[in-house]
Amino acid sequence: MARPDDLLSNGPQAERLHKFAHDLRNRLAGMHQVLQHLAAGAVDPEQKQLVEFGEQQQFKALREVEQLLDDMGVVRHMHTLPCTAVLLAPLVERVVQGLRHRFDRKQQTVLVDLPEGLHVLGHADQLFELLNALLSNASKFSAAGASVTVNAQHHGTTVSLQVMDTGVGLSPADLDQVFVRYAWLSSRTTAGEAQGRSTLARARQWARAMGGDLLAESAGPGAGSTFTLVLRHPALP
Repeated sequence: MARPDDLLSNGPQAERLHKFAHDLRNRLAGMHQVLQHLAAGAVDPEQKQLVEFGEQQQFKALREVEQLLDDMGVVRHMHTLPCTAVLLAPLVERVVQGLRHRFDRKQQTVLVDLPEGLHVLGHADQLFELLNALLSNASKFSAAGASVTVNAQHHGTTVSLQVMDTGVGLSPADLDQVFVRYAWLSSRTTAGEAQGRSTLARARQWARAMGGDLLAESAGPGAGSTFTLVLRHPALP
């Protein structure tokens, strides 16, 4: 009987697992679109409960696929990204404007406080996607009329950028799982938005591929959340 280690070194086997996982995720994504459509028209509490149960089962299936790939040792980590000096303020502004429709729909305010001329070492495209994920997440899990704050500090060789919200918060158990792809957490979006629980896992991957990290804090349910992106500061002349 083949040992897991034997399967690790089998390139064709790993490629087959990749393809299987990709195809299965696509089918589950199609099911999720159906659930979202049903959720939009659900007014009866029992209907809403059924939709949530369906979404939970979909997430569990996706999580089990991820766990299978991990158990089989299929390498899926992102390679190190080529980084250059990126000016933070205009990039954050571009992300905020791209999400303006979301914030306006929920009458939310975004407060940005960034030091002038602050740069980080990053990959501009992936950094945009990462910040987009953090701000989108803050909006989804905050109530209408809430505020989201973005600030940054330069500490020697690193820069810490924080996205803080006053939303639903995270329990200690949720904090342990918030960066686990497709984990089913107890917190819920405030206006029926999709949970998107794989996005934060990818965001941490992007941060680490740029030589940094992504951290989460929360004082508990109802107390909001803070996500801190730590990146290197470039040696600028």
